[in-house]
Amino acid sequence: MSIGKIINDYGKNHSPYMRNLVNHLPMGQLALYKLTGSLEYVDSYSREYIEKTKINLVQEEHPVLGSLEESVGKRELYESALSIIKKEINHENIHICIRDILSLYDLGMSSGLFHTLIRLAYAVEGYSLDKSLIDEVARALAYYVTAYREANLFTRHIPAGQIVEAMNEIRKNTHINDLLDTYDSLGQRIRALYNDEEYMGKSFVIQGNEEEKIKALLELLIPVYLDSKNIVALHTITGLHALLVLKDYFDNFERAIDIFTSCVITHLIAVENIRYGITYTDHTELSWDCLIFKGAQSPDVHAIKLTYSCYELYKLYNIPELKDCALKRIKYR
Repeated sequence: MSIGKIINDYGKNHSPYMRNLVNHLPMGQLALYKLTGSLEYVDSYSREYIEKTKINLVQEEHPVLGSLEESVGKRELYESALSIIKKEINHENIHICIRDILSLYDLGMSSGLFHTLIRLAYAVEGYSLDKSLIDEVARALAYYVTAYREANLFTRHIPAGQIVEAMNEIRKNTHINDLLDTYDSLGQRIRALYNDEEYMGKSFVIQGNEEEKIKALLELLIPVYLDSKNIVALHTITGLHALLVLKDYFDNFERAIDIFTSCVITHLIAVENIRYGITYTDHTELSWDCLIFKGAQSPDVHAIKLTYSCYELYKLYNIPELKDCALKRIKYR
C-alpha cells in the first residue's frame, strides 16, 4: 500500500464532480497523509468517505475530441479531456503540461470555489511524493479545464493598508447591493459582478511585491473567516495555499496573485453578511501537534484541508491566528 495506490484506486473510478458539488476525496486523502504520514489513516478515511457520499462515477463511453480546447468549461466532457491529457502527459513533460494549462487558463483559478486550483496543487504535491500520482495530475488538469469559469483581473491598485476601507466601500455601494439582490446563487452573483462596470471600477488589487501582496491577503482573510466561519472565506485560505504550491508553474506569479486577489474580492463581495476589519481576540494556546491530531480525527474533509493549509501557511508566514482558523473549523461540528 502506498499513498499513490490509495489515491489512484479511488480516483480512476470517480469523477471530480459529485452532483452539483465537488469530490473532495483526493484532496482529503493527500492532506491527511501530509498531516499524519499514516497510510492506515488515509485508507480508513477513504473507505468511510465513499460509504457516506455519492460521487459521480467515471463514464467509460465518452466523445472523442479533436483538441483539449473543445472541453473548456464543459464538465460533461471530463472523461474526454482526461483521455487527451493522459495521452500527452508523461514524466518528462509533466511540468511543461501543468505550466501550459495554468498559463493558458489562469483566469480559471477560482472555478468551483477555487477547487480547480486546490486539487491541482494537491496532485502536484502528491506527485512529488509518489510518481504514480502522475495519473492524479492528469485528472486534476482535466478537472481544471472542464470546470473552467473565467474570472476577471482588476486594474486598480491600492496600498495594503486600505483594503478594509475599500472592501467596506464596495459592499455598502447601493448599486452593487441592488445588483446582488437580483440573483440567488453565488455563481450568478459572481458573474454579474464581473460584468458590471461600476463594480469593476471600484474593485482592486494590492500594491507591492509578492510577499507584501500575500501578507495583505492573509490579513484580510483570516479575520473574515474567524468572524464568519463562512465556507467561501475558508476556500479563499485553502486556495491561497494552493496558489503558493503552484507558484513555479506561473510565468508571471505577481499577475497570478493579482488574478487570485480579484477572485477573492469578488467571491467575498458576493456573499452576504461578511464583515471586514473585525478584531478577533479569542486565540488558542494549542500547539500545532495538538491541532493536527484534532484535525486528522475530524470526519469533516474541510477541517482536514484547512488544518493542512493553515499549518503550511504558518510555516511560511508565522501568523499565530492561522491556528485559530484551523481550530474554528475543527470545532465547527
